[in-house]
Amino acid sequence: MSRSAPDLRLTGVDDSWIPARLRVPLATVTSACETAPSILAAWVGGSLARGTADDWSDIDLHVLVGDRDEFEIGITDWFAQMFPTVLADPIPGVPGGFLFVTPEWLHVDVIVHGSQDFSQGGFPARVLVDPEGLVRDIPASAEQMVGEPYFPRDQVRLYLYFIGVTVTVVHRGEWLALAQGAAGFRDSLLIALMMAENGVRKTDGAKRLNRYLTDQQIAALQALPAIGSDPVQLIAAHTAIAREYLTRARRLAAFLDEPWPEALEHASLELWRRELDIIIE
Repeated sequence: MSRSAPDLRLTGVDDSWIPARLRVPLATVTSACETAPSILAAWVGGSLARGTADDWSDIDLHVLVGDRDEFEIGITDWFAQMFPTVLADPIPGVPGGFLFVTPEWLHVDVIVHGSQDFSQGGFPARVLVDPEGLVRDIPASAEQMVGEPYFPRDQVRLYLYFIGVTVTVVHRGEWLALAQGAAGFRDSLLIALMMAENGVRKTDGAKRLNRYLTDQQIAALQALPAIGSDPVQLIAAHTAIAREYLTRARRLAAFLDEPWPEALEHASLELWRRELDIIIE
C-alpha cells in the first residue's frame, strides 16, 4: 500500500487507537509530515480523533503550513511521495481541502491550514506532529453530540410541504423523482427526526448511523416497505414513511410542548385524501 514506513509502535507512539489497516499508512503520513520543512504541525480529525475509526475509515489529515497557497500548488506531488493515487482532487466547497484515493482504496482527506490567523477550532483532534506546540489534542468528549431531545421545527414543516408536492409528482407520472423523494424523506428527514428524539446533533460522517439510533428505531426503518420502481410500490413507500414520520413528529412535539403546524398538516393530508385517496390519521 505504501513505501517503507516506520512502525508507530517502534517510535514509542501509542497506536492502540489506530485500526490495523490504517497503522502503516498513518505512520507513512506522520513521517512525511515530520520531514516536510513547510509543515509546522499535523493532526488527524474525524473518526480517528473520536476513537471510532475502523479498518475502512478515512484518514482526515490536517496540516498547518506557513504559506497555504504555495503548499497547495505542490500538494499532489507531496502526497505522491507517500502513495500512488487513482484520484487526487480538491474537495468542492472546502477551502484548502483535497481528496486522495490510492489503488488499494485508502481514502485520505487533507485539509491545509495557513499559519496566518490560524485557529484550530473545537473539533476532536489527535496530534501527529507539533514540534513548536502550535496545536493540541482535543478529546471527543469536548464535542457534545448527544443531549436532550429537541423538536426540528423547520424540518417538520419542510416535510409537510413535500407531502403536498408529492401529489404533483404523482399526477405528472414522474416516477423516478417519486423514488428519489421517498429515499430522501426516509434517509434524511425521518432519520434526522429519530436522532432528534434521541437528542443527537450529529456532526460526523453520513456513513455512521447505527450508534445514534435505538434498536426500536432501526427496526422501524427496516420494516418500511421497499421503495421499488413501479407506481404502486412507490406510493405505498411514501404512505408508510409519512405515517411513521408524522406519528413520531406529533409525539415529539407533544412531549416537548412545541406548537404543531396543524393548518399545514391538514392542507397536505387533505390533498392526499382528495387526490390520491390516501387517508393518514
